[in-house]
Amino acid sequence: MVATGLLVLLSAVSSQAGPAFPVQYSASKRYLVDQTGAPFPIMGRSSWFVFSLSVSDYRTFLDDTVARGYTAMEISAINHDPRGNHPPFGGNGDLPFLKQLSGASWGGSLTPDFTTPNEAYWRFVDEFLAYAESKGILVFMFPAYVGARDSDQGWMREIVANGPARMRTYGAWIAARYRNQKNLVWMMGGDKGTAEDPFDRAQTEVEAALLGGLKSISTQRSTLFSAEWASEAIATDQDAFGASMTLNGAYSWSGDVNTQGRRAYAHAPIEPSFLLEEPYDEEGPDGNRVNPSATQPVRRFQWGGWLSTIGGYISGNGYVWPFRDATWRGWELALRAVLSGDNRMWPFRAPTWRSHLDTNGSGDMARLNAFIRSVAWYDLVPSGLGGMRSLITVGNTSARAADYVPAAATPDGTLLVAYVPPAHRGAITIDMGAMSGPIRARWLDPTSGTYVNSEAGLPGAATRSFVPPGNNSGSAADWVLVLDRTAAAK
Repeated sequence: MVATGLLVLLSAVSSQAGPAFPVQYSASKRYLVDQTGAPFPIMGRSSWFVFSLSVSDYRTFLDDTVARGYTAMEISAINHDPRGNHPPFGGNGDLPFLKQLSGASWGGSLTPDFTTPNEAYWRFVDEFLAYAESKGILVFMFPAYVGARDSDQGWMREIVANGPARMRTYGAWIAARYRNQKNLVWMMGGDKGTAEDPFDRAQTEVEAALLGGLKSISTQRSTLFSAEWASEAIATDQDAFGASMTLNGAYSWSGDVNTQGRRAYAHAPIEPSFLLEEPYDEEGPDGNRVNPSATQPVRRFQWGGWLSTIGGYISGNGYVWPFRDATWRGWELALRAVLSGDNRMWPFRAPTWRSHLDTNGSGDMARLNAFIRSVAWYDLVPSGLGGMRSLITVGNTSARAADYVPAAATPDGTLLVAYVPPAHRGAITIDMGAMSGPIRARWLDPTSGTYVNSEAGLPGAATRSFVPPGNNSGSAADWVLVLDRTAAAK
C-alpha cells in the first residue's frame, strides 16, 4: 500500500457509518468493540476546553477530528485551567453552576455549589455530545478534573469545599442526565492521585463520593471508567479507586510510554489498555515550551504507546487543547524562538488553535490512524507479554530507553509491527519464529505513509536482521517495520 492508498482508506473510513455505540469489551478483553462486534480502536485527540467554543467552532473542530481519522477525544465537562479559553464559561456564555456555597449567585469566581447546575450550560453540553456521537466519536469526559498539586488548573479545592455529600449528589446528577448517552467514558482524577502527587484524606473522600455518585445510576448506557492520576502511572494504580477503573489508561508526562503502556497491558485482571497521555505536539522547544520532554518527532510516543497497549492512544497539541485565540504571551514565545534562530518555528504560525490544527504532528496522527485501520491491530500482542515471545532478539534495550524498539505480533504469525525510533542506531534482529512464512517485509515511512524496500518470500524461522533505510521523508530516522503474510506472499 502506498501513501495514496493510506489516504484513500482514511477518506473512505471518514465517510462510512459510525460505530454502533456504546462500546464494550472484546471477548479477549484486550480492546473495545461496538454493538455489532466491530473492533473499535481508541485513536483520540485531547480537546480539554472544547466546551468553551461556539457551536460553529466546535463543529469545525469535530469535523476536522473525524477527517483525520480520530475516533475519540478527551475533554473536561467543566473548565478551570486559566491557560484555557475563558474558564469556567461555556461557548454559549453560560456558567455550569448557578450558586456559590453561600447561596449567592455564582459569577465564575469563588466556589460554586456543585448541586446547583445551570440548565442552559448543560443543554449546550448535551448538544455537543449528541453531535460527537453522530460523528462516531467516543468522548472521554472528566466530570470534574482535579488538577496537579491542587493548582488552579483543576477543581480540587472547590471539590473539597463542597464536601462528600454534595459531590455524590453531583456525580449522581450528571450520570442520570447522561444515562442514555452512548458515547461516553467517565474519567476520574486529573494529574493527581498516585505516588507523584497523592490524594490526602479529604481529597480521597470527595473523589470517592463523586465516583460513588457516578456509579449509583444503574440504567446508564455508558458504563466504562478510566482515570488520569499523576504522571508515570496507569489507571489501575490508584490505591482507593484503581480497582473500579475498567479501561487502563497509561500516562507518562516524561514520555516513558513503553514502560507505562506495557504495565497497563500486563495488568491482572485483563482489561483494555491504551496510551492516555504523553508529551504533546508543539509543547516542547518547537512550541509553547510547556514540556521539555516534548521534543520532535512526538509521533514516537504514539507509535510506542499504541504498540505497547494495543487498545489505542490519545494525543494532543499544546496550542489546540486550550482553544484560545492569539495572546501577547503566545506571540512573545513564538517570536523569541524565531529570533533566537530556532528554525523549527518557521514558517511562523500565530499561536491560535485554528492555525495549529494542521501540523506535521496532526499529519503523523492521520497516517497512524490510517495504518492502524489497515491491519489486524486487534490481534496484536506486545513483545514479551501475553504469551508472545520476545520479538526483537538483537538491537533492543530497556523499555525506558530512547532507542527502545516497541514491537507486537499476532499469535497466528501473520503480522508483526515494530517501530524503530529516531534514537535507534543500526539493525534490529527479529525472531522470525514468531511468523508463519513465507513472509513479506516492508519499511513504512511514518512521515509519508509510503512503503519502501519490500522483500517477499522470507522464511518464518530462525532470526533475521533488518536495517532501517536511513532518514525518512521528514528528515528523521524513525521507521516502521511491517512483516505480514498476505495473499501475494503465500
